[in-house]
Amino acid sequence: MTTGVTVEGAAAETSQDHRPPTLRGTGFALLWVNAFTFLLIASADRFTFEWLVSTTLDGPEWSSGVVLLLLGLPVFVAALPAGVLADRFDRGRILMITQICGALISAVIALIIWFDRMTVPLALMLAPVFGSVVAFAQPVRSSVVPSLVPRVLLMRAIVIMTIGANVGMIIGPVLAGVLIDTTGIAVAFGAQSVFFAAGALVLIPLRIPPLAARAAASMRADMAEGLAYVWRDRQLRALFALLAVGGGVMTGGSFVLIPRMARNEFERNAGQASILFALLGAGLLTTSWLLMWKRRLPRRGLVFMLSMVVGTSNMMLQGFAPTYLVFAVMLFLWGCSGGLYINLNLALIQEHAPADKMGRVMSLHSMISMGLAPMGALAAGLLATVIGDRATLNLLGAIGLSAVLTALVAAKALRAMD
Repeated sequence: MTTGVTVEGAAAETSQDHRPPTLRGTGFALLWVNAFTFLLIASADRFTFEWLVSTTLDGPEWSSGVVLLLLGLPVFVAALPAGVLADRFDRGRILMITQICGALISAVIALIIWFDRMTVPLALMLAPVFGSVVAFAQPVRSSVVPSLVPRVLLMRAIVIMTIGANVGMIIGPVLAGVLIDTTGIAVAFGAQSVFFAAGALVLIPLRIPPLAARAAASMRADMAEGLAYVWRDRQLRALFALLAVGGGVMTGGSFVLIPRMARNEFERNAGQASILFALLGAGLLTTSWLLMWKRRLPRRGLVFMLSMVVGTSNMMLQGFAPTYLVFAVMLFLWGCSGGLYINLNLALIQEHAPADKMGRVMSLHSMISMGLAPMGALAAGLLATVIGDRATLNLLGAIGLSAVLTALVAAKALRAMD
C-alpha cells in the first residue's frame, strides 16, 4: 500500500528530473503524525499510572515500581511475536487495530476513575492491558519507516520521527500534569483516549508498501531466525547489548526516580514533576534538531558510545543535585546526550538490517529498549525504598557507566560503524 508515490516510483521520478529525493509523496507525514500522537500518549501514560497509584490512590511505596513494571512487561513478552506479524501481514491494519484498542482501554480507565471505582489492585491489573497496545504497535511502526522513504533519506526520516517523539515527550507529561492538577486524573486518561482516536484517523489514507512474499514458517522459527541474525552480527550484537544498559538502567530508573525526586526530595506537585520530563524531552529535541541538519556524521558507532558515557555519568551525578533547579538543568543535559543515543542507535540498526527481517529486528529493539525499562523501574523503585532516591541514582549511573566503558574498550566492531 502507498499514499501517492511508492519508494520505487519516487526513485524513478528522481532519475528522470535529476532532483534529489524528498519525503514528499511517500506517506511519511501521515506516519509522523500517527507516531507523534502515539508517543505523546506513551510519555504521558507512565506519568499518569505512576501518579495514580502513588498519589491519587495513596498506594504503598513499592506500587509505583510495580505499576511501571506491569505497564511495560507486555513489550518484553509480546514484542518478538509483534515483529513476526509485521514481517508477515498488513502493517497498516495492525497499527489501526492497536489505535482503536488503545482508545477503548483509555476510555474505560477514565470512566472507572470518574465513578470512583479505581483501586490499586485494579490499576495494577489494567496497566498490562494498556501496555499491550504499546507492545504491538511500536515495533510495527518502526519497521514501516524504511519501507516508505528512500534509503538516502533514512537518517533524516529517523531524526524527524525522533523530533516528533521528543515533542510528544515534552507535551505528554506536561499536559497530563496540568490536567491532573486542574481537572483530575480521570480527564488525563480521557485525553489519552482522544489522542488514540486522532492517531487512528490519520492512518486511514496511509498506504504502506507490502513486503515480498516469504515461505511459510512457524512463528517460533521466524522469531529464532531474527534472533540468530542479530546474534551472528558482531556490530548489532554489541549495539543491542548497550541498548540493554540504556533501557534497563537509564530509562527504567528515570521512570520511577524523576517523579520520586520531585515529590520526596524537592516537595513538588504533579505539574512541577512533569516539567522535569519536559526538560528531558527538550534536551532530546535539541540534539535531534542539530542532527537533522548534519549531512554527514563520521564514526557514528563511536559517537553513540560516547553519548552513553556522558549520559551515564550525568545520571550518577543527579543524585547529588542540591535543588530542584539544578536537577532540572541536569535532566535537560541528560536529554541532550540522549538525543544522540536514540537517533544513532535507530539509524545504525535500520540501515544495517535487511528489509525482510526489519520487523523482527525492530521488535527486538523494542523488547530491549522498552521491555527492560519496566524491570529497571521495579528494581529502581524497590532499591530506592531501601537506600533512598539519591543513592539509587548514584548507583544506577555508576553501573551504567562501568558497562559502557567496558564496551568502549571491547566492542571494536561497534566503534567502527559509520
